[in-house]
Amino acid sequence: MKKYILVLFTLLMAPLANAAPEFKEGVEYKVVQDTASNKPVVTEFFSYVCPHCYSFQPLMSKLEQRVPELELKKVPVSFLGRELGPVLQRAYGAAVLLKVDDTLNPVIFDRIHRQKKMPNNLAEIKAIFIANGVAEKDFDGVINSFALNGMIAQYDKLTERFDVHGTPTIVVKDKYELNMNEIGSEERFYQTVEYLLSLD
Repeated sequence: MKKYILVLFTLLMAPLANAAPEFKEGVEYKVVQDTASNKPVVTEFFSYVCPHCYSFQPLMSKLEQRVPELELKKVPVSFLGRELGPVLQRAYGAAVLLKVDDTLNPVIFDRIHRQKKMPNNLAEIKAIFIANGVAEKDFDGVINSFALNGMIAQYDKLTERFDVHGTPTIVVKDKYELNMNEIGSEERFYQTVEYLLSLD
């Protein structure tokens, strides 16, 4: 009887084992730091001028829905967009400080990639903020503030720490960087992140 139960259990588990995706270091991901965060954190390095980052935003939103306990950090890089790169990096930080990043992120991405209207300077960025409900005095109060300068320094420090040279770059638990070229599908992206979140 025990033998029968063991065989039955093995048969029941076999489809699950076969269905379980396998992820390998050096294929779907690489280790970029020795120590993993003990929090379920995913860091997305991005740029507003990056078309792949624009198309990637819905995936990140769905990932947050799939993993409710997830802490998603967005880090704008300054090395894309030439002289506009640091301006757009500052714009994201200002939106975070003003608590309008959920509103302004889609607006800025849409303007650049769908409307093909690249802002040329900080004045045009300011106009976007004001057009979307931010008071001029509030924008002026944060855009060159000590708090924002500190955030910019932190963004640059993280970009250097993880040796980021392209976007989007996704780092899970401060230790594992995804190889997007090997993942291949939206569902596998979610599965890879969820797998890495389960590791130490």
